[in-house]
Amino acid sequence: MKHQLVKLVSEQAGITEGQADSAVEAVIGYFRTRVPADMAEEINNLAVGHNQDDQG
Repeated sequence: MKHQLVKLVSEQAGITEGQADSAVEAVIGYFRTRVPADMAEEINNLAVGHNQDDQG
């Protein structure tokens, strides 16, 4: 999922994928520190693609 987000941010913002990756990491990190631990783990799993919806 993170790769899809990076690609989307890159295309829509007109920036490189490297820059978009940094931006996406910053946003993910922001949310990880502001939600309960179990939710932070879910955010991390979604970011790295460990969710049921991405399989297949």
